[in-house]
Amino acid sequence: MASSSRRRLSFVDFPDPQVWHKLIEYAEVTITFTKLITDFTNQWAKICFLASSQLHQLVSDFRKKTETEIRDKCHLRGRMYDLWESLLLESELESQSLKKMACLMEKEICTPLASFITNKSVELSINRQHRCDLHEILGTSHAIVQDLQEGYATIYNDSGVTPEFHHAHNQYVIELVGANGLLSKYQYYVLPQLLQGMEQSQIDVIDTVCQNLQLFASLIENYHEQRHRSFASFVVTSTTTDPNEELENYICSINESGGEPSTPPINIEFEIFHSPVNKLTTYDSRLQHLSPHTTEQLIVYAAPIIQSQLSLRCRETAERLKEVKKEKSALLAVVNKTLTKHHQQHEDQQQ
Repeated sequence: MASSSRRRLSFVDFPDPQVWHKLIEYAEVTITFTKLITDFTNQWAKICFLASSQLHQLVSDFRKKTETEIRDKCHLRGRMYDLWESLLLESELESQSLKKMACLMEKEICTPLASFITNKSVELSINRQHRCDLHEILGTSHAIVQDLQEGYATIYNDSGVTPEFHHAHNQYVIELVGANGLLSKYQYYVLPQLLQGMEQSQIDVIDTVCQNLQLFASLIENYHEQRHRSFASFVVTSTTTDPNEELENYICSINESGGEPSTPPINIEFEIFHSPVNKLTTYDSRLQHLSPHTTEQLIVYAAPIIQSQLSLRCRETAERLKEVKKEKSALLAVVNKTLTKHHQQHEDQQQ
């Protein structure tokens, strides 16, 4: 309660010339601080302009790459391509938002603050000069009063009370009253007004700095809110993508682009089974070119080996034939199932 009823201190409470330089220093520091904030905002705006330009160029380059490296080779479409286009669009909007925020910073903060700093610097120089001029005037008045007082005292000591003494006395009293009146006006009217003006100027500086800092934060907040909503919508859209549906749509587009009403049947060419008897016949035909004596010797010595190899080959062939039959049955089942599915889809599309 006591603190609320206490009178607020003011610049007027410090009229002493020894405190004057502290008030001047405070005013200079606040103006310098305002200039610092202006430079910071200006640098921030330049960075936003640069980022906007680079991001715009990046989007432009990748749009060209998409056309030359993707779209020209394959007419890509569907959700995947739409999401990519949405991302490029969001990046372009990001570039425009950065540029817009930079323009607002320059227009709403940098330019007004620069003008404000100039005005306050001029105002501070005027206040400083007024105080110096007033001190100079008071010093001159004091010197005049001192001279008249010394002349008045000298005449009195030399001549006593004479007409010259009365004239000097009157001049001294008039100048003394004028100097005291000037000092009174200065002390009780001029100096308080000067100090109040300086105080109000500092209040304006502090208020302007705080308002511009709040405006700076508000611009960034609005920018991030807008971009957050936009990117949040993009994220929600991208999470609903079904890769299976995407691939199926592409396959359907291939079928439609081919001009065929339905998927053509699949013809599978299986490997032909070659009997080992044919190989033996071929081997016998080569033996016919040999002499009868040599042939008989080869048959005698090679008969056990040929018989064992032939038996082994027959067993391997029989096992392989069983495996081929199993693979054929499984493959035919898959093919029939696929054909039935495509035929059903085609009938559904026609209906």
